[in-house]
Order: sequence, then structure tokens, then C-alpha cells
Amino acid sequence: MEKPAVYFFDMDFTLQDNDSDVSWKQFLMGEGLAPADTLEQVDYYFAQYQRGELQLDAFFRFQLAEFIGRTPAEMAPLLERHFELYSRPKIYPAARELVAQCRSTGGKVVVLTSTNRSIAAPLGRYLAMDDVLACRLEVRDGCYTGRLADEYSGGPGKVNYATAYCRRHGYELAQTAYFGDGIYDRYILEAVGFPTAVNPVPALRELATQRGWNIIDFN
Repeated sequence: MEKPAVYFFDMDFTLQDNDSDVSWKQFLMGEGLAPADTLEQVDYYFAQYQRGELQLDAFFRFQLAEFIGRTPAEMAPLLERHFELYSRPKIYPAARELVAQCRSTGGKVVVLTSTNRSIAAPLGRYLAMDDVLACRLEVRDGCYTGRLADEYSGGPGKVNYATAYCRRHGYELAQTAYFGDGIYDRYILEAVGFPTAVNPVPALRELATQRGWNIIDFN
């Protein structure tokens, strides 16, 4: 039986039992770097996301506010500490096993997430992934601007990131697998040759059942 050449993994609630955008803001509040109403704003944007009405420009102005004016060197220890406190303890043991199993087939294992690359990179390094595909943060004159440097890597954007990765490495999307939990992962799940819904939200579970996609749940 043919095996995928590349295994793409979503991050939040697929590799880890955590929402990184939310935990990043919780972490910043704990560090005294974010305002007191931060969690109210988190809830506001999360509700928009759930309704499929997320206003990306406004969301990223909020989400990346604490990056503005700081250098990558200044942010690096904060990003690592966030990973150690909020992400590493929440990595699913079954996800570790799945990544190892996929790697043992000789395929590449790659994180493909809507969370920005700065936050996602520590998890990718920890799991020894071959690459992390995620939107990068803009840096000008040595400092973060609070804007994205390239296309948002969520929803249909994941298909574009995966397609570009395959083009660079000489693969077709039909040769790749994707593991993801959210309904906005439907675009990439529809595009790859080996779709798997992991810990799927109800809407994705229903769609996966209708389409005959593989479904797995981590306890």
C-alpha cells in the first residue's frame, strides 16, 4: 500500500491539548506584559473565529501587540518559556507516538498550523519535526512590527503553504497526509491524499464521517 511522502500535522488540539493563541496571552498576563482586559479580548476573538467571522487585521493587531518594537532576541526567551509552561506539558503522548510512527515510514513530518511561526517553532524543534509551516512575523529595522510577513496560514491558506512545500520538494498534494481537528482544516483535508481528523470538533467529525476520512481520538 502506498504511504504518504509527507505527513502534515496541525498543532493545537492535534499535537497538543492547548490553544496556543490563547495560552500565549495568558502567559503574557502572567509575565505582566499584557493589559488586564486581555482575556476578555481573547474570548471576543475566539467567538468570532467560531462563527467564521474572524476579522484578521484586528485580531493580529491584538494578538501581536506585545511583539511590536521588540527584537527577535528579546522575544526568544519569552517564546521558549511559553512553550515550556503551556505547550510541552500538553503534548499528547499518543501524538508523539503517531509522529514517530509516521517518521519510521521514511516520510517527512511537518507542522502546518495557523498559529504564527514564532510561537509554533519551539514545539517543532522539541518534536524534531522536519519543518514548521506557519505565517512569519514581519521584522523591520530589527524589530517586530506586529504584522504578518506573508499569507495567513489558516483555512485555505494551509493549502497554499502545503502546495508550496510540495513544489519545493518534488511532491504532489495527493502524496501527502494531513492530521487536524478544526472545521477550518476541511480545506487542506479535502486537498491531501490521506486525510485524518484528529480529536475533531463536532462539525468536522460529521464531515469526516460523510467523506469517509479516517478519524482518531487522543485520550
